[in-house]
Amino acid sequence: MKKLISLVLALAMILMVGAAMAGTITITPPTGVDADSTNVYRVYKVFDAVASDAGISYKLVSGKTTAPAGFSVDTAGNVTYSGTSTTGELTAADIAAIKAYVTDADIVATVTASGANAVTTEDLGAGYFFIDTTTGTTVTVDSTTGNIDVDDKNTVPEVDKKITGATSIDEDGKKALAQVGTTVTYTAEITIGKGAKDYVFHDTMETGLTYNNDVAVTPAGAVYTTPSVEGDTFTLAFDNDWIKTLAVGSKITIVYSATVNEDAITVDPLNNTAYVSYGDSNGNNRTPDTEADVYEAKFTVEKKDGDGYPLAGAGFVIKNAAGKYYTLTDDGIVWVDSIDDADEHLSQEDGSVAPFTGLANGTYTLVEKTVPEGYNKAADQDFTIAEHDYTSDNLEQEAEVTNNAGTELPHTGGIGTTIFYILGGLLVVGAAVILVARRKAQD
Repeated sequence: MKKLISLVLALAMILMVGAAMAGTITITPPTGVDADSTNVYRVYKVFDAVASDAGISYKLVSGKTTAPAGFSVDTAGNVTYSGTSTTGELTAADIAAIKAYVTDADIVATVTASGANAVTTEDLGAGYFFIDTTTGTTVTVDSTTGNIDVDDKNTVPEVDKKITGATSIDEDGKKALAQVGTTVTYTAEITIGKGAKDYVFHDTMETGLTYNNDVAVTPAGAVYTTPSVEGDTFTLAFDNDWIKTLAVGSKITIVYSATVNEDAITVDPLNNTAYVSYGDSNGNNRTPDTEADVYEAKFTVEKKDGDGYPLAGAGFVIKNAAGKYYTLTDDGIVWVDSIDDADEHLSQEDGSVAPFTGLANGTYTLVEKTVPEGYNKAADQDFTIAEHDYTSDNLEQEAEVTNNAGTELPHTGGIGTTIFYILGGLLVVGAAVILVARRKAQD
């Protein structure tokens, strides 16, 4: 029993030591990465490491005969730091020297993280490791004689897009009303993250929006190309050397516009989506989408007679608050001066009238231009499309218009007052006859 207990204790000690000496690295991606992103981490072994009660000592890995700049190696292969840092942190020059020192032959692990989920390497043993990542240019250098945790020091860029020019824009710039044929202006801002690399701005416009190919980028002197990317309306790929000149937290501003085209009347709302992809092409890193929506309204008429039955043949036009009339052309809505030039929508046998589409916010008047024969003209009706209201009650308004049967008005050409003259004459003759009869009676 004593021997068995001793064996169990010995095995337990071996397992504990093995666990303490296990050389795994758990890497946590940057905060804010998109859930669908994949980040690739490559782990390079720079030096071997040996742990003892006295601390950690480092040696060149097998096959190496020199150390990177900032490190010294003695005749026994022991490596010490000889750089200029006095803080215990590597300098930028030290990191650059290590980056230039390692090669693909020094890679001891390649792991891929999904979204913000941490990922752990297999046992790498003790060593001094250099870790690069597809999320950006910032790298990690650390020692391990056991299991260690490291955070990806790159930060995710941020992108936000707003509508800055339209008929009516909400305070947050994410929704707007715009008339068909008018221009909508967008402004996107990219906030530079730590380790910025391979920033590409992607923008996609839905059917109903026509990109005006008028992008403008600041700061002045921005360097970018416009590659064609499937699914994008337009793409801006920023030069890495130029990106490196920008401070973390600074912004790239992108201004561009689109015209609301005739297809807008079949799409509601008109969505515009943008995102930024970033980091090494071996990864799949992108920011979440930023969206802005454009809406347009329509007004529909249902025509009935005084008995509530559908009435065909009534023609309607609408005019705006300026007294001009609606016409819809290939270039959008045009407001004309004369009612004779306006688009007239006629009621059908079922009383339906084609809607007036593509309207922005404002007050309008529905006018019955053509009145069915035998009916009185319906009164004009005002309707208002409110701004900042994107409900169907506001954007899809309708009205029921009733025509009552006409009544005969006074006229000339008939018997008129003749009957009164005849009756009056008969009364005079009658009075004369009575008067003569009385005189004879008196005589």
